[in-house]
Amino acid sequence: MERTRSGASSRPWVDQRGSAQGTPRRSSSVPVAPSRTKGRRGSRWKGVAASPGGAGRLLCSAAMSPAPSVVRDEHAGRLEAVRLGVRYAAAPPERSEHGEAGPLTLAEGRLAAGRQRLGPFEVALAADHAGERAEWVATLRNADAEARYLESVVLGFRWQGADLSALRYLKNGWQSWSFTGSRALDAEGEPDFGSGPWLRGLHHPLSAPPADRAGWHESSLVSVARDGVGRTCLAGVLEGGLGTGLVYWQASTGGLRVEVEIQLEVPLEPGASLEVEPVQVALGRDENALLESFADDLGRASGARTGAALPTGWCSWYQFFHDVTEQDLLRNLEALSRIRSEFPVAVVQLDDGYQRAIGDWLETNRRFPRGLAPVADEIRAAGFRPGLWTAPFCAVGESRVAREHPEWLLGSYRSAGGPHRGLLHPAWTGEGWVYSLDPTRDEVIAHLDETFASLVGMGFSYLKLDFLYVAAMQARAGDPSYSKAGRLRRGLDAIRRGAGEEAFLLGCGCPLGPAVGVVDAMRIGPDVAPHWAPAPGSPPGLEETLPSTRSALRSVLARVWMHRRLWINDPDCLMARTRGTELREPEVDALADAIAVTGGLTMISDDLPQLVEADRVRVRRTVERAREIDAAGMRGVARAVGLLDREIPSGIEARTASACWRYTLNADEAPRGALAAHAASLDFEPRDLRLAVFCDYDGTFAIQDVGSSLAKAHAGERREALWDRLGAGEFTAWQYNMELLDGLELPEEKLEAFLRTVEPTPGAHELVRWCEDHGVPFRILSDGFGRNLDRLQELHGVRFAYDANHLWYEKGRWRLAPGSPDPSCSCGTGTCKRARIAAFRALHPKATVIHIGNGRVSDLCASQSADLVFAKDTLAEELDRRGIAYQPFATLHDVLAQLPDHL
Repeated sequence: MERTRSGASSRPWVDQRGSAQGTPRRSSSVPVAPSRTKGRRGSRWKGVAASPGGAGRLLCSAAMSPAPSVVRDEHAGRLEAVRLGVRYAAAPPERSEHGEAGPLTLAEGRLAAGRQRLGPFEVALAADHAGERAEWVATLRNADAEARYLESVVLGFRWQGADLSALRYLKNGWQSWSFTGSRALDAEGEPDFGSGPWLRGLHHPLSAPPADRAGWHESSLVSVARDGVGRTCLAGVLEGGLGTGLVYWQASTGGLRVEVEIQLEVPLEPGASLEVEPVQVALGRDENALLESFADDLGRASGARTGAALPTGWCSWYQFFHDVTEQDLLRNLEALSRIRSEFPVAVVQLDDGYQRAIGDWLETNRRFPRGLAPVADEIRAAGFRPGLWTAPFCAVGESRVAREHPEWLLGSYRSAGGPHRGLLHPAWTGEGWVYSLDPTRDEVIAHLDETFASLVGMGFSYLKLDFLYVAAMQARAGDPSYSKAGRLRRGLDAIRRGAGEEAFLLGCGCPLGPAVGVVDAMRIGPDVAPHWAPAPGSPPGLEETLPSTRSALRSVLARVWMHRRLWINDPDCLMARTRGTELREPEVDALADAIAVTGGLTMISDDLPQLVEADRVRVRRTVERAREIDAAGMRGVARAVGLLDREIPSGIEARTASACWRYTLNADEAPRGALAAHAASLDFEPRDLRLAVFCDYDGTFAIQDVGSSLAKAHAGERREALWDRLGAGEFTAWQYNMELLDGLELPEEKLEAFLRTVEPTPGAHELVRWCEDHGVPFRILSDGFGRNLDRLQELHGVRFAYDANHLWYEKGRWRLAPGSPDPSCSCGTGTCKRARIAAFRALHPKATVIHIGNGRVSDLCASQSADLVFAKDTLAEELDRRGIAYQPFATLHDVLAQLPDHL
């Protein structure tokens, strides 16, 4: 059976023998076995295991106990296992116009590891206990002689020990734009939506909650609740493209009830089995730590793509919106080229407005008369990565795809039939309605694969995928054996397959769980806007999901724990301009500083020639800070402050090895403390350090010297002559680089092929990991090029802060600019390492500074500035000649062995 990256089968439903029969079974890659406990001390699985194939004899393990499983924490109390439920029907129920299900039966039993019969289903439940945390996996088999419809599975718990008088919880929205923030966990339960089931279905997995959920509070995928003294409980589903997890909370006299319901909505044939995704529950005293641990587990289970270099770029949307023209794009492309040293932008993304019709992504309108391929060529020739916006599952009635293939669209539950209405967007179509492609159809999968292969073939390797939720709404699918999440995941997998593994995919308007392992980045909140609050007159219930800077900030802060665990977080664009906007300057700064301190993707979207100097400074500062904070660890280092104290967290704290950044936000309408309304502050506090490590890259962190190797291969004769002139003192090291490499005609494909041959020095990964584990700042100081370092970090699965020179392509040739030269230093390099160490010492005068290097030219000045030097090759020879002490090394293992002595 073909398998996807996440471990789910390409067609998720197979019968118990593994053959394709249109009946659901989750891939056995989510094992009901002790293998899930790998790496967890003291954990063990209780319950049952299915025989190979999933529907043979169910065997009780020796560890099974009839007693309810309990999660305990000394501070937070205990979590009792209460009930197991299955919602089902004899046949798929009739649904209302907006997808609400008809009568369903709820069969209930005790939540305990083992096997039991609930209605027509034999349910095998396995539990993995680890003290303060547990995971549960249910496997259901249709034991009836007839097919049965499986709506959902319910696992219910009771939290004992919490103070019920002061509870708050995190409501995590279903998709990118859905409301995410803290709410009081009161007796009223989820507030009425107010705008009807269809609009509710744009931001919730169910267009209407089940009738027995009245008085319950609801969250999607995961949630945490906390009482007034810090006792905290988490519940969530490790989604993987099968079910949709809903977490329900209800305060009752017997304790706080928490139930996790996994929506499936699939038929199950006689004898067929379905293994449901794991449910995780945990107790503790730190909501951030619980959420980060959950995200780590979800990311590992789904193969999260978290290793890409942090993108920085420009997009056309927030200045030009739907009216963008090719000339608008080219004018800003020219401006970016002129001010490249000011704005370290890598991506130029064409947003909505180029297409002939929504759904026809390869065809342009009259504002782009030359088509897409020449636009990508222009962007690439200017030295940037071409990016493109699409809404891949959307199609309007005027589109070629909808006209020629109406059967490719999801169907409606309306009595009159017709296609399902995914959204209302009058700017896209005269009739206003936008429909959704049906990813359960093989023809649609082939279409998506071919479309994105074509876009990448044109040169667009950065692809924003918008309005993805439409594929997962409640609608009639051609193949009902796919769940809603399964539909979406199947479509996303087709896009990834067509675009290829090297393309950067940014999800937006997307249900979160099914996208983990497919997208490289994810929008985590509503659109920002050139105004603070949502526009007046919004439909009830949708206000906080619509574009506004305040709503975007709420989600950026509340979902910061996802960054570099599930994907790269996309907080949406920085609108740096202070003219032509309703935002006041403090509101612009509040957004800029939030983007910076959370370390996420940084895109600007202003008409660059119109920016004043203060706006340009804001852009530079935001990009620099975001890159610095993102580089501080393999996972995100920023945490929300006051996540559950109020609806919008009060701030962010980002701790790098060398400093603590504290962002404080007042989103209120009145001053709070020293902060005015709608304002924020960002404070920087250097940490008291004992040790810091600076390391050269070429020939030191990596075995090869990237620049020297490329010069030998592609400019050999010139290199020898120029090297002699450098040795004679005719010009500086940076002038040598410019003479040798600026204008080098080296195809990007050849550079990529060479970078794939570069190997890290033995001990390189271990050195970075040791420094991260011990809170020791580690930084690469390189007279090479940041473009190459970004790519090498991706290839080697490592992340570090660095200082380096700038490299980009113009019309197939290298173009260079110095990173941070110091004319007063005799090194003459583009990035003076002595100056960087001096800047560090000014903030951390008590720290012992170590420098590791191998080159006489670029590493000498740093070696003279450090407290301890590890040297080899020509640097060691030069230090010997000058009588300067150093420690010799062959590999970075040699360095690492001595570092503990200096802590």
